[in-house]
Amino acid sequence: MKQSKPKRRQRFLPLAIGTTGGVALATIAFWFFKEQAEQVVTGRADRYDDMIMEAVHTIDNPPMHRTMEAITQLGSHAAISTAAGLTAIAMLRKGKKADAWTVIISTGGAMAINTILKNIFQRQRPIEMARRIKLPRSHSFPSGHSLLSAATYPIVAHHLVQNESSSTQALVHTLAGMTILSVGFSRVYFGVHFPSDVLGGFAAGFGWLGLTSLSHTVVEKSAEE
Repeated sequence: MKQSKPKRRQRFLPLAIGTTGGVALATIAFWFFKEQAEQVVTGRADRYDDMIMEAVHTIDNPPMHRTMEAITQLGSHAAISTAAGLTAIAMLRKGKKADAWTVIISTGGAMAINTILKNIFQRQRPIEMARRIKLPRSHSFPSGHSLLSAATYPIVAHHLVQNESSSTQALVHTLAGMTILSVGFSRVYFGVHFPSDVLGGFAAGFGWLGLTSLSHTVVEKSAEE
């Protein structure tokens, strides 16, 4: 008689990352952010920023422009808030109140961190490069689109496929990762951010995801005791 495979335990992404993973992710990501911030403050990032932006801005064709216009919207406050809100509502309907609150706090916290960091570093936007969209009024470092995407989309993507097969989960997480990278690239493509802003945004976003995972896991384990 053929034995059925044991059902795999499905977990909220922060719990899957856990305490050890959360500490490791936060430590590595925030260290990278610190290094990136130092390069920005000292001006060492200027050389590779200019080189990369000049190379990126040689790409100029209508299909690419339309694609980047759609992708860059995925990192906006509106898109991120919608994705996080719908995910939290779905969790509440399943009775997962703690998970829903973690999603809300994670995204809300990421938005707050983005504002705080921009006000601390007060880096001016790249004003000399050709620009294809309206220049945002906020400061440049770090990239808010990149930060919010890195902090939110991994959780949203995992929630959508946490009951699916491992191969499906791998595929969706890969697509989420590509989306996050594409959002960052779109900001450089439009000339509203330096590459170092995008890297700093990714680092801060993933660092916050690590802290979110750590705190959620600690609270859940304490509640079980």
